[in-house]
Amino acid sequence: MSGGSQKRKLKLKSSMKYLNKNPLFFAILFPVVADGVLTLVGQGPAYWANRVVNEASPVYYVLKFSPWLFIALSLVWFFVLYKVFQKLKEPLNVFLMFLLIAGHSWGTASWLWNLARRYNLYTNSNQQAVVMIWFLVVGYFSLIATFATFSLMNYYKRKE
Repeated sequence: MSGGSQKRKLKLKSSMKYLNKNPLFFAILFPVVADGVLTLVGQGPAYWANRVVNEASPVYYVLKFSPWLFIALSLVWFFVLYKVFQKLKEPLNVFLMFLLIAGHSWGTASWLWNLARRYNLYTNSNQQAVVMIWFLVVGYFSLIATFATFSLMNYYKRKE
C-alpha cells in the first residue's frame, strides 16, 4: 500500500472516530448547513441594499440585524445542537434528529425552487425545467437520506 493511500485511510479512520462520537448530530449537519447557506445566498438585492429580508422563520429578525450575526449565531447553533445530541436520551434524540432533518430539508428545498425561479432556470410553463428542478430537489433529499441512514446506523451500532 502506498504512503498516500495509507494517509487517506488514516484520515478516514480518524474522521469516522469523530463521527461516531455524535452520529445523530452528523445526520442533521448537512441539511442544517445547506439551509443556512441557502438562506443567506437566497437573500435578494433588496436585502443587501436595505435589509429587506426574505425569510419565514424567526431567523428573519437576526437577518434583519446583520448577515454576520446570522453566521455567528449559526455557529453557536451548531455547537448547541452538538451538545444537545450528546446529552439527550432516546427517543427524544432520534425525534429531534428527524424533526431537524425534515424542517431544514424543507427549508432548503424551498430555497432551491426560489433560486431556480429567480435565475430563470425554470418557469411554470416549461415542464422540462420544472422536472429538472424536481430531480435536483429529489437528489438533494437522497443525499440527506444517505447521510442520515449512515449516521443512524452508526448510532445504533455504537449502542450495541
